[in-house]
Amino acid sequence: MKPRLKRSIRILLVNMIIVGLGVVASELIFGGWLRSNNLYKLNLIQAQTIKYNTENLYLSASPMISYTRDKYGLRGSFGDPSEIDILTVGGSTTDQRNIMDGETWQDVIQARFKQIGNEFVIANAGVDGQSTFGHIKNFDWWFSEIPNLKPKYILFYVGINDFYKDEGAGYDALISTNGTWSVRQTLSEKSAVYNLLRTIKGIYQAQFERKVGLAHHSVNHSKVGWSSNPMLKSYDDLMKTRLNEYAERLNILIDKARDFGSIPIFVTQPSRTYRKKHGVIEGSKWTIRYDNTQINGLDFYYMIRKLDNVTISICQARGVVCIDMAKDTEWEDDDFYDRWHMTPKGTIKVGLYLYERLKKIVDAGEQSVVAKAGSFPND
Repeated sequence: MKPRLKRSIRILLVNMIIVGLGVVASELIFGGWLRSNNLYKLNLIQAQTIKYNTENLYLSASPMISYTRDKYGLRGSFGDPSEIDILTVGGSTTDQRNIMDGETWQDVIQARFKQIGNEFVIANAGVDGQSTFGHIKNFDWWFSEIPNLKPKYILFYVGINDFYKDEGAGYDALISTNGTWSVRQTLSEKSAVYNLLRTIKGIYQAQFERKVGLAHHSVNHSKVGWSSNPMLKSYDDLMKTRLNEYAERLNILIDKARDFGSIPIFVTQPSRTYRKKHGVIEGSKWTIRYDNTQINGLDFYYMIRKLDNVTISICQARGVVCIDMAKDTEWEDDDFYDRWHMTPKGTIKVGLYLYERLKKIVDAGEQSVVAKAGSFPND
């Protein structure tokens, strides 16, 4: 073997050893090989600030927004999880990925409390696409792994993602739950390098989806056709199984929250698939399929209200506060950038609305509010 080739191979081997030792050191320092922590294998953005361009979603003087999750996967303005008073749980309408840090409805609530001298801290644990199936898993795989997390209240912003959700949906899979513990799963739990690469891939994928139109998109509500005629006459048989299963999951969430040492609060969700005009509910002519049945926006209204009524009924039976925000349909087109998600203008409305009701709960005191049960007054 030629001396030059030998020297090149020697240099290559030395560099490979140095890189290998560096990887091993990084894994031991930053990985989870020496400890067990489920946070390392959750499908969450952690310790990241991502820039999003919202110019195709809503009008704004500053369309480039910052979206930040801390090392525990939470959004919000606080130093330590022990400071959190209200933990908000929900899907994308809780997460608000297209709303600037500091301007979410949680931020609006916290700012209003601060204005009256109350340093109440509101944290955001929303996960895009997650339903009550995933909310239940959060307690075992996520919240229990966050040190010093003991919120006074856990607010569940629920309804829309449970409308036609069955168990096993991908968005609710915080981790892989099959019986075989694969190499990939082990790397997901333990490896710092693997999770760094997965985070980079997630950021790139999110940006790619926006570029090709797979992510959230805007709806021009002024051009939507509206109808006062539903496509269906009855919904009971169509929804019976899902409503019963939804009620079971709500009971589990109440138990989970109380076992966690927190007081549960439920909030129903509005959408722009329907509106109130001259005292009459109208639904969009836009249609979707509920299993094998086609429905329009007005059908959706009647069906989601059945789901909301289950939420209210369970709250009444279990002595839990339910804020029926979906009942207040006095929203405007520019409060939503699509059928489900709020613009900054809409998030301010949500924040101010919830602040007024949460203030009453806080002022009344924990025990007296829970004893009242039922739907919390909307006025």
